Parts: sequence; C-alpha cells; structure tokens
Amino acid sequence: NEAKITTKDGVKFYSGESLIATFEKDTITTVKLCTDGTYIIQNADKSWTQISPPRFKSLKKDGIIELSNYENRPSWNKSINQNVYRGVLEVRNVDSTLKVINELSLEDYLKGIAEIANNTPKEKIKTIIILARSYAKYYRDIGVKFPGKPYHLDDDPNHSQKYVGYGYEMRAPNIVAAVDETSGQIVTYEGKQVITPYFSQSDGRTRSAQEVCGWTDRPYLVSVPDKFCGTKVLKGHGVGVSGCGATKLAEQ
Repeated sequence: NEAKITTKDGVKFYSGESLIATFEKDTITTVKLCTDGTYIIQNADKSWTQISPPRFKSLKKDGIIELSNYENRPSWNKSINQNVYRGVLEVRNVDSTLKVINELSLEDYLKGIAEIANNTPKEKIKTIIILARSYAKYYRDIGVKFPGKPYHLDDDPNHSQKYVGYGYEMRAPNIVAAVDETSGQIVTYEGKQVITPYFSQSDGRTRSAQEVCGWTDRPYLVSVPDKFCGTKVLKGHGVGVSGCGATKLAEQ
C-alpha cells in the first residue's frame, strides 16, 4: 500500500523531470497510492499530492537509495535484506497496484544480478554476464518482455533475470569485475543481436529452441552433447548454455 524511501546522502524528489523538493539524509519519504490514482508523498511535516508518478534520486552522484519497508531476504541468510539500489526509484501505479521501478544503466543493472555465485570460476562468470547483457539489451532495444508495462524487465528469475540490486554488487566483487572486463560485449548471430538462454544443468545434451519452445527461427540454439553433465538430471529448460558444462570448461 505504500513505499518508504530513504538514503544516507539525502534525496531529491521529482515529478517527471521537475525537481519538487530535497530531503535530508536518513529521513523517510512515504508514497501512498490513492483510490483515484493520485499519489500522496509525505516527508516529516510536509505533504504533496500529484498525478504523475514520483521519482527519487540520491543527492550524491552514484548514491544509493533504500526501499526501507521492502523485505527481500535470501533463505540462506535472513540477516541480509536486498533492498538498496543505484539510479532512480520511481513509484508507480501499475494495474492498480503500487510498484517500484528501479531505473538505471545496463552495466549497473548487470552488477546487481544474482544469477551466479561470486566464487564461480572467472571465465564462467564472464560468460553468464555476457549472456545476461545480451538478454537485457535485447529486451531494452528490440523485443518487448512485458507489453504495456512501464519497464523492460522485472526481478523474478522465472520471468526474466534475478536482479537484487546494489547489495549483491557489494557482496560479489568478482561479478562486478566481470561486468567491467566484458563491458559492452553481447552475442550476435550473422551480425544481429540475439537472445541467449542459459540454465543450471543438462542430462548429457542441451535442447534445441524448437524442441522446448517451438521456435523455428533460432538456428544457433540447437541440441549438442554436454559431456560434463552426462550423469546428471536436467535442471532448467535445457536451451543454450548449461551451468555444469560451463563450469568444467571454465576450469579448463
């Protein structure tokens, strides 16, 4: 029903591109969605009502914004709350539900993707980052993942990719290094940008895009032997790069 936003450096509050107010550090700004579709923004003893979605940015260049009432704790460590972000937070009415959209650069987005562990072999990390960049860039520039929605991707790995924000960037320096080392690199086929799936492990072979998805226009996504996963069971959709195969190849 509401979003609570704060930073350690102070917050700039915008309506569209117009700066409305500047708030002190460590203060909490609350946004509520009214039944008529308007937004109420409250900070200390001040309040604003507006039609356009409110936007928030840290006063500090490259500063971090916290969504303080958002709980996103990994099952393996409940002391961690993945609720801090680079860039802009826009609070928006999406299908009569309050959504928070993190607007940031593609490279910063990749640093917050928890698709792969920090202790993974370096060459596998680089591979997955290039695949993730190709995927995100495709849906930013060419395809449409969520028709009619005011964002390109969400943070659900069942829908797109597992984005958790700045917290992962702080815990995973090897991921950050791989993003920087592969900056701008994407996968193409015959000179055109393509979607590049990946999955956990195969049962000895990958699947073709036609076999799994019915795609007949993906000649680069064919079934191939995956000897490093030969004694395992299939985990995931099976199309593209297999995780266990990539691990062994990276170790070599």
